[in-house]
Amino acid sequence: MGMLFKPGWSLILSRRDFLETFGKLSAAIIPTGLHAAPLGGAQGNQPFPEGPDVSSVDFRLTPRYRIKSPLDEVIRKVQPGLDAFLTEKYAAEIEAVLKEWSAVLRQSPANLAAIEKSLSLMLEASPLTPSAEKSLRSDTCLEVSRKVFSRQLTLGREAFVRELTSSFSSLSRLTTAEFKVFSILLSPASPLVISTRVRYDLVGSSRGSIREERVGYWDLEWEGDSSGQLRVRKWQVLEETLSRASGPMFVDITARALVGNASYREQILRGSDYWRTVLDAACGIDIYGNNGVAAGDIDNDGFDDFYVCQPAGLPNRLFRNRGDGTFEDLTEAAGVGVLDSTACALFADVDSDGRQDLLVVRAKGPLLFLNRGNGRFQLQRDAFRFAQPPQGTFTSAAFADYDCASSAPLRLI
Repeated sequence: MGMLFKPGWSLILSRRDFLETFGKLSAAIIPTGLHAAPLGGAQGNQPFPEGPDVSSVDFRLTPRYRIKSPLDEVIRKVQPGLDAFLTEKYAAEIEAVLKEWSAVLRQSPANLAAIEKSLSLMLEASPLTPSAEKSLRSDTCLEVSRKVFSRQLTLGREAFVRELTSSFSSLSRLTTAEFKVFSILLSPASPLVISTRVRYDLVGSSRGSIREERVGYWDLEWEGDSSGQLRVRKWQVLEETLSRASGPMFVDITARALVGNASYREQILRGSDYWRTVLDAACGIDIYGNNGVAAGDIDNDGFDDFYVCQPAGLPNRLFRNRGDGTFEDLTEAAGVGVLDSTACALFADVDSDGRQDLLVVRAKGPLLFLNRGNGRFQLQRDAFRFAQPPQGTFTSAAFADYDCASSAPLRLI
């Protein structure tokens, strides 16, 4: 597999990216505070903390696998630049430069040394001061604006570095500094010129706000210097979306709400990556992880309960809301621990008895569990009949009373 193309640009989806994606898919989303807890080994059953430190929460995880991917040896032999797809070679070199930028900026946003050394002495750049700015949202909690910039290359190297320094001066800390080559184009002329579009995502703390995020695009033009190192010779700023929060927008309370349940600590928190390495492949664990969550008040106590759809080979889980901010696992008592691959689930009163029943949409067909009260459900066998055998895979469902018969049961769509 080579590259995917669109007019004038080639999107970066190399053979290496393709193999790595399928060899190492999916990552569980867990609080940063839990990173120190191993997903396997002698310490795998140690209890997790009661709740994460909100100030250190970052929902990004690099999975660590207990066994090597069978594709590792193949990936090792697929070296960029050894075939007709030369853009892979240069994309890999540029990505290495961008990773260095990221590492240095996360240590100190004021340290622009890594970026400066990547700039050509003959750099031409557009201003970093926006030519126009539009407010997308403005309230007491969150401000979002979109900036556009002039594309006129009016700045030399020194002036551009001054503006870049000014742009980063408001950031006291960066927790995320991601730069990704979005597209690449090689010029046919000599010397070689490489045109790239780079997407950046900067998340951190700034003066006057708890959290700030900048997402935008740059057009960077690269050339090799006398030593063979790539240098940026043109830098155009395209657009940027700036978000500032004056206080915490969301607080993760998952651990506090579910930590008392063994199924949460020992099963759900481990994530699909872990289970795919320790369970037989015949289980068919979905590489995309959990597919959905259904919420409903199963016992009419005024508090919403929820049902978690798990990958194949792992039982789905039903958690009842105790009303004090915590949940208890009722899966076994309720009889709804479905092991099949589940696309989604829904709560609805299908028999109009005042209790929320449960529809579980498996890949090979739906299951209906009738709510019998007291936290117990009964599988309604042969609840669904099809005029023609279903083709393909079931992925979603919806309930609606389409004929407005208020006393009649809901219809499944």
